[in-house]
Amino acid sequence: MKILLGISGGIAAYKTPELVRLLKKAGHQVRVACTRNALELVSRIALETVSGEPVLFETFSPRTHPGVEHIDLAGWPDVVVIAPATANVIAKLAGGLADDFLTTVLLATPAPVWIAPGMNTRMWEHPATLENVRRLTGRGVRVIGPDSGELACGTSGPGRMSEPSVIVRILEEHFTRPRPLAGRRVLITAGATREHLDPVRFISNPSTGRMGVALARAARELGAEVTLVHGHLEVPVPDGVVAVPAVSAMELHRVVFEWKDRADLLIMTAAVGDYMSASPAAEKMKKEALGATLTLQLVRTPDILAELSQPGNDPSGPGNRPGERRPILVGFAAETAGGDESRLLELARQKLSRKGCDALFANDVSLTGAGFASETNQGVLLFADGCVVWVPQGTKDQVAASLLESVVASLLR
Repeated sequence: MKILLGISGGIAAYKTPELVRLLKKAGHQVRVACTRNALELVSRIALETVSGEPVLFETFSPRTHPGVEHIDLAGWPDVVVIAPATANVIAKLAGGLADDFLTTVLLATPAPVWIAPGMNTRMWEHPATLENVRRLTGRGVRVIGPDSGELACGTSGPGRMSEPSVIVRILEEHFTRPRPLAGRRVLITAGATREHLDPVRFISNPSTGRMGVALARAARELGAEVTLVHGHLEVPVPDGVVAVPAVSAMELHRVVFEWKDRADLLIMTAAVGDYMSASPAAEKMKKEALGATLTLQLVRTPDILAELSQPGNDPSGPGNRPGERRPILVGFAAETAGGDESRLLELARQKLSRKGCDALFANDVSLTGAGFASETNQGVLLFADGCVVWVPQGTKDQVAASLLESVVASLLR
């Protein structure tokens, strides 16, 4: 694997020659890019000796071959690891700033990015730093550490960069794990649909699309070719995922049916509106003309999941055209069970039966940490064969990984 190690100006930079050595020992190609401040804390000669490559840090430097150095380097690695990642570099990465060689490479690279933070405890715990880390993880950046312990400033607490051996172990475990979805195509819907009443008003719901985006990211990491059909999102689409926008339920219906025959697995997490305006106004409705009350005529939107589950779309039989099979279908249901697990399970069973899909995940949005806009989730995954898997509360990335593991084991063997 080709690894670009980015080094910023934290005291833990002195550990990076050992990190390079361990990565090379594990069989990886390693190149180093750093900030000028980093070279005040670690020897350029030491880094070049252990890596066998020149250390790059100047945006404008003499060139021995044609090309733009930061663009060339950005396209080289399979993964970028920033260690240590200072509060300053984390803030720049979160804000999309590119004011030196390292941050310019980071903005230009299509490779996945990992950061190993290293800084003073107060800097790590500052709300701005924590918010920047949340923004980065929402974009798919992975974080290793930081650890707690004695810091160079003489204090003790969280903020110490993880040891080089730990960083290497975590990278190895991640990139050498099985990729059971390699060669599979996964279609995921996410976000909230909007049913317009007129050009400026619409009916919608609080979905942010976080769960669907987390599933898209997890499926991509398991080797799948992922397409995300999305309504309104409040989080970015992960790198390497094909994004297809669909504003309304009718648009989502059209796009899903256009793409379904290309998918092996279809996961419906989108919060699709159940009703739409019977006759949306072409121009903005003036409240002076509407009066004190407004009566709307609404009509049902298509039940996309139920339509996909029709007999003609049986996964073990022919699809809409000769020789085709429908994808395996996984539905999602946001329920209000008041914290009653037996009630949630019963609601999930009823919906699974009505929809006719292969599996259904139900979460109780009345629980703290499982509702819309939450960064965590929990619930129950129910399969058509009666198998039940309870998914404990975790981040939506953790829940996504757990759900895909269960779906792959049960439906894609």
